Amino acid sequence: MALLIDLIQQELALLLSDYLFLAFLILIIIHFAINVAYTIYMSKASRRPWSLNISEDYEPFVTIIVPAYKEAKVIGKKIENIAKMDYPKHKLQVIIVGDLETLEAAKQKLSILEGVKVLLLEEKERLGKSGALNYALKFAEGELIATSDADAMWEKDALRNAVKYFSDLRVAAITGHEIIANASKNIHTYSEELYRKMYYLLRLGESKIWSTLIFQGELALYRGSYLKYFEHKPGYSDDTGTIIRLVREGYRCIYIPEAKFSDSAPPSFKDKIKLKSRRGQHLINALTDALKYKLRGELPLPAYIVLANYYMHVLSTLIQLAILCLLVVSLIRNAAFVTSALLIAVLAILAQKKNIRAIIELYITSTLALTIALMKNIVGKRSIAWEKIESMREI
Repeated sequence: MALLIDLIQQELALLLSDYLFLAFLILIIIHFAINVAYTIYMSKASRRPWSLNISEDYEPFVTIIVPAYKEAKVIGKKIENIAKMDYPKHKLQVIIVGDLETLEAAKQKLSILEGVKVLLLEEKERLGKSGALNYALKFAEGELIATSDADAMWEKDALRNAVKYFSDLRVAAITGHEIIANASKNIHTYSEELYRKMYYLLRLGESKIWSTLIFQGELALYRGSYLKYFEHKPGYSDDTGTIIRLVREGYRCIYIPEAKFSDSAPPSFKDKIKLKSRRGQHLINALTDALKYKLRGELPLPAYIVLANYYMHVLSTLIQLAILCLLVVSLIRNAAFVTSALLIAVLAILAQKKNIRAIIELYITSTLALTIALMKNIVGKRSIAWEKIESMREI
């Protein structure tokens, strides 16, 4: 044991004299400090009262758009979900945009939407989600425009809980809170649920301060008179891309925790990488634009919100890769084999705890997915329509 301790002390002495290892320590401290400081600040901000004029009596006409290309298997369940919502049926318009097979499946369920104005629009060729939303927007009659995916199930009171915030004319858009329906399936879905806890803490804090830049189209509402169109550029999302434009115009775009919906997370490593790299590319493009607007003085949002989000979703990928490379190279060049074995052993012991194992999984998948997203941007590979992940529909 004494010999082992001596070896570790010798290796640590070599490591601490190596500029690569020192760079590793400095980077990891800075990276940790930025993330923790922003999380603590947003945690405090999330407990503030809303600086909004909210009326429980506000009950406008709402158009719900459901892009449903090749969604014949789930569109019936989505219509049932809409039918159960606690909102006056005569104040609802539902527009379903999809292929012929999906629309035929929808027709079999439309009778349960009695009192609701329903419009079925056929996509003769795939438009992509934002293209389908813009097509439907031409026919939307609502004062508010809501978007939802065919497989995203809203809670009964989700719409009513969200709508009341639009009584303040400064509010242009609202997004809701996702419940991971298959969180207990495996480590991939559990880690996503764990991630969402921090994710929503940040979104709520940003919203209480002024606005959040990151939205989820599975449950999003927009004031029709402010919306104009959904972002439709390749490599951009209909939700976050649109939100940055609205914030730039001076409106508030906020996350509401009581507007809940359930959806599934990818249950496999491959599908999780596919989804996260797609979303990552959307975020990288949108947040890069947001940073440019802020630097030009064209984005009325606190600089620390823009910078923190850009760091967390763009720069952090490069930082995390650099941290890993510096550590590995430093350990190898200093022949710190005992220290390496000790680090691996400690990590293996910690990984016996589910939460630690989930954090490790999340780190690996997020870093890899964002790296892929960055590479796609570098080579100019940007798409509007994306391949569906069927495993997310198997709860």
